[in-house]
Amino acid sequence: MAPSPVAAKSRVKRRWPVLVPPGGQKRAKHDDTPVAGGGVRLSTVGTTPEAKLRDVVEALLNEALESPGIPMVARKMLADGAKPWLRNVTENGLHEVQVRLLHQIRETFRTIAAGMDSNVEDSNKAVEIRVSELMRLEAQLQGASNVLAQEDAQLEARKKKRWKADDEVQRSQAADKELKEREKARAKDVQVLQNESSYYFAIEEGFKQLVEGTCTIDDNTITCDEFMRELQKLGPEAALLAALPTVLASKPEDRTSFDLRVIDGVKDVLRKTMDTVECKLKATKEAADNVKHEAFAHAAASVKLCTDLDNDIRELQLAEELRKDRAADLASLKIQTEDCRKLLGVGMQTSEASKSIRENFSDVQDSLESLVSAA
Repeated sequence: MAPSPVAAKSRVKRRWPVLVPPGGQKRAKHDDTPVAGGGVRLSTVGTTPEAKLRDVVEALLNEALESPGIPMVARKMLADGAKPWLRNVTENGLHEVQVRLLHQIRETFRTIAAGMDSNVEDSNKAVEIRVSELMRLEAQLQGASNVLAQEDAQLEARKKKRWKADDEVQRSQAADKELKEREKARAKDVQVLQNESSYYFAIEEGFKQLVEGTCTIDDNTITCDEFMRELQKLGPEAALLAALPTVLASKPEDRTSFDLRVIDGVKDVLRKTMDTVECKLKATKEAADNVKHEAFAHAAASVKLCTDLDNDIRELQLAEELRKDRAADLASLKIQTEDCRKLLGVGMQTSEASKSIRENFSDVQDSLESLVSAA
């Protein structure tokens, strides 16, 4: 039996010409969608069959749409074949060659779509990582801010402590100076009374010599005159002053009981004066010793205050240096956080662009299926 014309016709290997879009018009430029990584751009998907065919062909010829394992030469051949085969359908539907062509185009599109899906997933993961990093940096930034606030509070407390210690040292040094002046004054008082005691002791000794008559005539005259002047300063009774020169002028063995009473009276005056001076000297020495002990104890306390002040100054310097380091760390974290926030914005734009490209390419895939369905 002779083969039917249709069957014979189907076995004939036909070469389809490469067709130009209807009207020979150039393809209009469409709005591009930017994407990070490869600069992939897809035109806005058309709605007419001619526009859909154009979208399919452009996708096949777009080198930015990567298809691992499918070389660009093969994709160009598919694009050349898609132009006539997808627009010419036999009455019995798709021809076998058309079916194979359609299968290869679908496989190519699936490969491209898989790469896009991977890009979308990678960009989403990159955004998640960046968000996690930003949260970590913001937590560190908040922690560093809290630490810096604590350092500022501690620094202020140390400053106040140092000022207080400095004031205490100044007041202590002023008190030390005052105590030293008092100590000198008390020592001077003691010296004056000691000199006075020595002086009256010498007067007593001179009076003893006068009484015993152990001085020469000339010395006796001079000593007696001097003694009378000093005795007069002590304020004895007038009768005692009047009788004493006569008594002293007499020889010891010629003195009467009256003379002896006059001598005893003078001795009492000298002893009372000496006792008064000794009593004052003792009290003055005690006061001087008290001031000396107080000055010594206060000087020891001042040394401790100065040591504490030196420690406060060192602690303040260390705190200021630590505060500078904390502030530098905070500034660095602020820069890192801001950079991370900017990178997150770029990553989100990249992710949205990847999603947009994937959606647009899905529309291209739908355009292919729409052409097949219409055929």
